[in-house]
Amino acid sequence: MQENNLFTLSNTRLPFDHFISGALIAGMGAAALGFNDYLNKKATKQDVAKKIVKFAVTGGFVSAVGIHASNLVAQKRYIHAAAFTAVGVGGLLIAEELIKLESK
Repeated sequence: MQENNLFTLSNTRLPFDHFISGALIAGMGAAALGFNDYLNKKATKQDVAKKIVKFAVTGGFVSAVGIHASNLVAQKRYIHAAAFTAVGVGGLLIAEELIKLESK
């Protein structure tokens, strides 16, 4: 019988699975914060919608990159994990430039 260990690493899911999980978590958080801002007249519905989209996309991306990199660490592929993380940071910088929250 295999013993479950809280600190055992696994790599059974694909990066897109983690993207969906992260997007849902970040989107829910952004929705809650945005709804509060909307109720307090600090944001419009459009501002809240943009915030939800931005946080869902970036949250999903961060989750996919971070979990896939940790899977690579579990496989002892440290250089690949570092490279994947570096590419992920670059992707986040690009996403930040493409999805602007502030109005011009």
